Amino acid sequence: MENKNIRLNRYLAQCGLGSRRECDSIIASGKIYINGKKVTELGTRINPDEVVVKYYGKTIKVINRIEYFAYHKPRNTIVTKKDPEGRNTIYNTLKKNGFNADHLKYIGRLDRNSEGLLIMTNDGDLIHALTHPRFQIKKVYQARIDKKVPHEDQLEMVHDGVISKGQRLHLGAIRGMKNNIEKNEYWYEIDLYEGKNRQIRRIFEEKGYKVFRLKRIQFSVVKLGSLKRGGWRSLSLNEIAALKSKGYN
Repeated sequence: MENKNIRLNRYLAQCGLGSRRECDSIIASGKIYINGKKVTELGTRINPDEVVVKYYGKTIKVINRIEYFAYHKPRNTIVTKKDPEGRNTIYNTLKKNGFNADHLKYIGRLDRNSEGLLIMTNDGDLIHALTHPRFQIKKVYQARIDKKVPHEDQLEMVHDGVISKGQRLHLGAIRGMKNNIEKNEYWYEIDLYEGKNRQIRRIFEEKGYKVFRLKRIQFSVVKLGSLKRGGWRSLSLNEIAALKSKGYN
């Protein structure tokens, strides 16, 4: 007889509540009820065919239509659902432009002053695969710095790392791009495999540099390409399959 029991956090992810780690937090907070009983134990397993799962009093079910989008986040928008200070979020910005993305979660947070590629989906398992540290997903950025970065500083940022707020932070790689000395423009392309808060900015700031612009141009196999600022597009079948191969199963 087939065993249909699965972990509760995976089921919640399949219902679109977020990554499995986010769903663990939801479970621990006491917001999930199974057959009328509050469940807070992580690692709980269920047979979805035999139970009723409720979140905030509403029955939730696996999402049948899974969607995947690339979005070019503009600067001065916040990557969050709601902002208590009333600032522009990616969700209300998208809604103003005719795309209601409230049912989607974002993969790959960018700070307010950064721009570039975000992936948005309601595939909770994919969110888990692309945000879990052990999968070492590659992200590529373009950064405009206030001055030239000598080779020895580049080596330190990549190999030794830079200490910031008690954390040792590394760049995956750094490559010089176009420079315009007269306009004080020094551009670098940067690979990143970690996902610490404001990681690139913190590394440069600790070494005495200022980051004027920071733009993500690639997330795993997905590239920003010619997607206009504020625009979005559906991911291709090849892109989706390649993303899933990075750790999704």
